[in-house]
Amino acid sequence: MGGAALIAVGVAALCASLATALAAETAPGGMVSLPAGLYHPFLHVSAPNASGDETARIRRVEAFRLDAEPVTNAEFLAFVAAHPQWRKSRIKALFADERYLGRWPSDLALADQAARDEPVTNVSWFAAEAYCKSKGLRLPTTEQWEYALADAGRGQSEIRERSLEWFAEPNAARPAAVGASPANGFGLRDMVGLVWEWTLDFDAYAISADGAFACSGAAARAADTSDYPAFMRYSMRQSLKANYTADNLGFRCAGGAP
Repeated sequence: MGGAALIAVGVAALCASLATALAAETAPGGMVSLPAGLYHPFLHVSAPNASGDETARIRRVEAFRLDAEPVTNAEFLAFVAAHPQWRKSRIKALFADERYLGRWPSDLALADQAARDEPVTNVSWFAAEAYCKSKGLRLPTTEQWEYALADAGRGQSEIRERSLEWFAEPNAARPAAVGASPANGFGLRDMVGLVWEWTLDFDAYAISADGAFACSGAAARAADTSDYPAFMRYSMRQSLKANYTADNLGFRCAGGAP
């Protein structure tokens, strides 16, 4: 193959790559495939006889899929319509507290048309995981969610800044519609600034072999003690129980690599 042909092939490949990236950036809904990669977790859990080398704290995350946006009220409405045991009038206290689907006026009704595009909130871990399982999926692990947010190191200052702005804002009467924020480098939207999100192992860091998460124990294990938004995320998860619900707590689903 001649030089001109090689250049043409290279340009075509580059254009295809850019088109794929653009599609991930602009296409609403659906799932995004995240590549395998190395991840520097916020909290270190030292292995026995660890050398203390910083590289030993970096872990590999295998490829997986993640919803591009949080699950909406409309999507969850379709789920409870098909699975009556998860309707607000039928839910057992074991699986959700009294605030479950608190913004919904009844089992199969939303506040208004605009609510269809808002993220579903006031859902327990049990309900979120049941929804994901109905799709052949599951909730993302905490490590997968944090890996997705870290975005291969892209836009970290913007993530922290937006997080701090969000923390400073009082909770709105209802959340904005999903998908309003720009997609990150993986093609994911609304990772911060809209709702908190359940993870599969949300309580995994609450208590560890070397003590409780909070205060000095957490600071000693933190990769970056100045990362206040990360402390807030882990603290939020620590405060939850599986049947808890909240006005600003939603979720998205994950799956294995395609």
